Amino acid sequence: MAERSDNNNSKKTAVIVMSKADAFTQAGKTAVLQNIQGTLQFLQRFPPFNQMEHAHLAYLVEQCQLRFYGPGESIIKPADGPVEHFYIVKQGRVVGERPHTAKGGTETTFEITTGECFPLAALLGERATRTEHLAAEDTFCLQLNKLAFIKLFALSNTFRDFALRGVSSLLDQVNQQVQQKAVETLGTQYSLNTRLGELAMRHPVTCSPATPLREAVTLMHEQQVGSIVIVNEQKAPLGIFTLRDLRQVVADGTSDFSEDIERHMTQAPFFLTPDHSAFDAAIAMTERHIAHVCLVKDQRLCGVVSERDLFSLQRVDLVHLARTIRSAQRVENLVALRGEIGQLVERMLAHGASSTQITHIITLLNDHTVCRVIELTLAEKGDPV
Repeated sequence: MAERSDNNNSKKTAVIVMSKADAFTQAGKTAVLQNIQGTLQFLQRFPPFNQMEHAHLAYLVEQCQLRFYGPGESIIKPADGPVEHFYIVKQGRVVGERPHTAKGGTETTFEITTGECFPLAALLGERATRTEHLAAEDTFCLQLNKLAFIKLFALSNTFRDFALRGVSSLLDQVNQQVQQKAVETLGTQYSLNTRLGELAMRHPVTCSPATPLREAVTLMHEQQVGSIVIVNEQKAPLGIFTLRDLRQVVADGTSDFSEDIERHMTQAPFFLTPDHSAFDAAIAMTERHIAHVCLVKDQRLCGVVSERDLFSLQRVDLVHLARTIRSAQRVENLVALRGEIGQLVERMLAHGASSTQITHIITLLNDHTVCRVIELTLAEKGDPV
């Protein structure tokens, strides 16, 4: 009987301990539930909550807890690990502080006031915050746990767009800082958004379809260019002949260089307008495995931009990297190129590439890598069919 009594006492003790541990949480949740209407009205004064459906906003309020922080009290800090809660300032003021590397001590990097929320980037990135968030005065925050945040993120398009826009805004600030550093070292002319018309600084070298191959190659040599564009009487491009084509002519054993260049040119060359950007040309070169892009305005050839023109400006050789991937002789070579892809992305970011452009670039390079892996595997193992 004594043993049974001891067991009962242990169970009671455990219940009491658990109740103490949950006391503040339960009290905060009760405070919100007791004033649901007032909390709803408060949130409806601020975006994005003023645009959310009532059911979704009600879910947010029901899942929230009200937390109080005294002046100087830490709300979240890097040492806490991955963020587990989403916060909305109901009353008071929150400041962000980071160590000051140059002067020592800490510096205030931002201030969050009534109706504002935090820390979206860390929560969505499933990481710790990089800044300690402190109450600057008596502060009340609505606290939403991570699971409820994820559910609300899935339920409400308005809330999801707001959250992603907030992270995008932070990334834009980082992008601006990186781009500013590039401008300081490289000059403002280094930009992926530079018009192609500004890159084509010289008149294109052209000839007619009946021009003998020898004469066309001689003209390319004299003008020190890697391509010659074959045009009609209206100056519309009919074809293009490049040094790559010349290598193919030699490899094929062609001995009659008096033949018309029309027989050896690449017909219907790809073209863009002078108003397209350097990024447009880089993507086209990568997708099409070409090193020259014709510029056409009003159906007339007005310039040629080469890989050399493009990347001597950008210092970012996307086309060369794509070509290296496509010609890799071993899978190990492709593995070694992963580091170069990361460096390329960093350089393109520094030269003004947007997140959409970066995503496009990574997708292209991934496609090239997958294709080459398949080709190498087939060459080694044979066709499984």
